[in-house]
Amino acid sequence: NSLKKSEIIRGETAPRAARKATTEVTIDVLKMAVQKYLEHEWRQRVAMVSVTVLEPAEPVTVSHGAGDLHVIPGPNEEGPGRRVFRVAVMDGKSQKAIQVVAEVTAMIDAIVPSRFLKADELIDAGDIKTVRMRVHQINHPFLTNEHEVIGMSASRPLPPDVPLRSAFVRLPLVVKKGDRVLIEVQRGGLSIRTYGITKSSGQVGQTITVSNLDSGRELTAKVVGPSLVQVEF
Repeated sequence: NSLKKSEIIRGETAPRAARKATTEVTIDVLKMAVQKYLEHEWRQRVAMVSVTVLEPAEPVTVSHGAGDLHVIPGPNEEGPGRRVFRVAVMDGKSQKAIQVVAEVTAMIDAIVPSRFLKADELIDAGDIKTVRMRVHQINHPFLTNEHEVIGMSASRPLPPDVPLRSAFVRLPLVVKKGDRVLIEVQRGGLSIRTYGITKSSGQVGQTITVSNLDSGRELTAKVVGPSLVQVEF
């Protein structure tokens, strides 16, 4: 009886002693690894990243004491949608790559008008607000920084709640067609001032045509400020 008992104990315990200790990498852990990676890659471009793991459907078994997980960067940057990631984990002395299929959603805080804005209307802080919206590409065309909008003017009529793009705003017009402006003519160290009428509208730095009120001569001038243009010879 004693011998049989000993044989039974050896038969039960020997395989357990030889069995390699393992642990499981859960779906939540894989999700967090992918999400952390994308939040770092897309920082300052999106407001929020959401990841839903589709595959694997079950936890992945690795060696006990395996190191931290990290996503192996791909050769090309990809955007939201269904993505395939390779998540690396140290499995003993070697690195194991877990293939993760995930659905990725990216959200931005887009700038939208809070009221109807007419063309050329100056945009103030009270005229805009932010709306969280989903984007389907990281290099989206929408404006997310209010400082890119405040102080600009509408380049076209802008209805409320429509996400703003760069083409929808422009530097404000400081002179308009038909305005009476001061023409500053500079030649070497000499400066002559006279008045004229603008033939077109313009922003600071733009070149427009003005008509000299004294001579009727048309001049090409650069807009330097409200009601002020400059001609250089």
